[in-house]
Amino acid sequence: MGAVFAVLGYVGSQFIQWLGRLKEKERARRARLAELLALLRAGDAAWKVQGENRDRLIKIIRDRMASREERILSNEIRGYDHWLAVAYPTMTTEERDLHAIVRAITVHTFHPLNEALLQWLRTDTDFRVRAPDQTARGQLAKYLADLEAHLLLWKAKYNTWIPEHPERALVYLADEERHGIGFPKNGAGLVASILHHRRWVGA
Repeated sequence: MGAVFAVLGYVGSQFIQWLGRLKEKERARRARLAELLALLRAGDAAWKVQGENRDRLIKIIRDRMASREERILSNEIRGYDHWLAVAYPTMTTEERDLHAIVRAITVHTFHPLNEALLQWLRTDTDFRVRAPDQTARGQLAKYLADLEAHLLLWKAKYNTWIPEHPERALVYLADEERHGIGFPKNGAGLVASILHHRRWVGA
């Protein structure tokens, strides 16, 4: 009987340790997802702010040039970034200041955020390994694959487009220029919905 109790005690101890490791892995997964969610939400906020400043800048330029026949108003101009780059040489001081804000968000907000997202993806050994399907984890795996593709293309265009070209303020991939694929949608909502589940392991 003593031997039996010793075996049961050992098995029970091992089971408790296994549960502890499982819970620790669960906490680590949730911490990783919380980090991803923070980056995605920061990007969504920056996108909104930059879009508002971009639209305000374009309106100011259009209003100033409304009574003049300028190439800037031609339908040949393709996309926001191309439009602003063509207008750049003739911008007023007010317009240059607003252009600098739009560009600064690209350089000092989106660039480091996208680098942080790429670093998150490089160190992920859990969420991308599942084949895409209709489960929450399958949808997340597909989202992360699409996100990585976008970020790699964005980085390539940024490195060519921005550092040596002060007239450039935006790095878009899925606009009229069609230089790549856009940032995948609804990522923050997907990650938030997973985090709100009481249990992630095996989902």
